Amino acid sequence: MEIVAYGPGLSLLTVKNPQSKRVSSLAQSDIKFSACMNTMNKFKKKHGHYPKLTEGVEKTKAGVARIIELQEQGYSYIRP
Repeated sequence: MEIVAYGPGLSLLTVKNPQSKRVSSLAQSDIKFSACMNTMNKFKKKHGHYPKLTEGVEKTKAGVARIIELQEQGYSYIRP
């Protein structure tokens, strides 16, 4: 399972999120978390710095492109 966060969903993967410890814990198991660098770059442009990601979160160049890659590998796309 991989959770790919982009746009407003990126906040789920930051240390400021109340669920940060839970995300970190899940990242230590077989669940992968990927943060969109396109979204992070927009955040940096607006705030002057990148958001601090929760421990265990990886970065991906483009969130939507990563989702497409995963679908090509047979993953299902589930959107909340």
